[in-house]
Amino acid sequence: MDHIQNKETNKFEEYFWNKKKTLKIHKWHHYFRIYDIHFNRFINKNPVILEIGVQNGGSLEMWNSYFDNKCIIYGIDIDEKCLDIPKKLKANNIKIDIGNQEKRDFWKKYLKDKPKFDIVIDDGGHTMSQQIITYEELINHMTDNGVYLCEDLHTSYWRNWGGQLRNPKTFIEYSKKFIDMLNWYHLRKDKYSSKKLTDDEKRIYKRFRKMVHSVHYYDSIIVLELCKDIEEPLTSFR
Repeated sequence: MDHIQNKETNKFEEYFWNKKKTLKIHKWHHYFRIYDIHFNRFINKNPVILEIGVQNGGSLEMWNSYFDNKCIIYGIDIDEKCLDIPKKLKANNIKIDIGNQEKRDFWKKYLKDKPKFDIVIDDGGHTMSQQIITYEELINHMTDNGVYLCEDLHTSYWRNWGGQLRNPKTFIEYSKKFIDMLNWYHLRKDKYSSKKLTDDEKRIYKRFRKMVHSVHYYDSIIVLELCKDIEEPLTSFR
């Protein structure tokens, strides 16, 4: 506890350090404040949550505690042992499915009967293709005010996971285009800049800008905050 003394703690930190838990949880310490910044607005709003990468089930228990059991939590893992987690937690609001996040066919089948998610946490296998495919399949299956969070992005620098500095196939490099997409309204007004985009890219950029309010980078985490039908930015001189 020495490392968190003399500073305010949030519900996630209090839970991790002080609360008795049924299942073990493994997290980088700085993640808790990031979770609280982006998830606290859903308290008492009965959010629908999806976590990819269930492992021991400790994080599912943590989300449930943070939202005082007023949420629906879906979990996905490749290990069938995870199917017993809801029973261990005695939680009827937690549902586990077994599947491979790297398979687009899995996502198409899985999402057919699922509600749109308010919160998505990708804590799965952490390979580049897993992170990219999961983002592409889920970003359009979220509520208008949702939050998409992908963690453990340090694997973008680890070759055993398909990463390496400035490798264009990593999720970090893939996500850098989000910065241009976020500035679509300004980019499109310059004929030289817009000419560098294909028609498909223009369509993707425009759609991204209409639903993504902001992009936040942290150590090993990226967060996308969504907002419905964002209007073109206005400026005034008074």
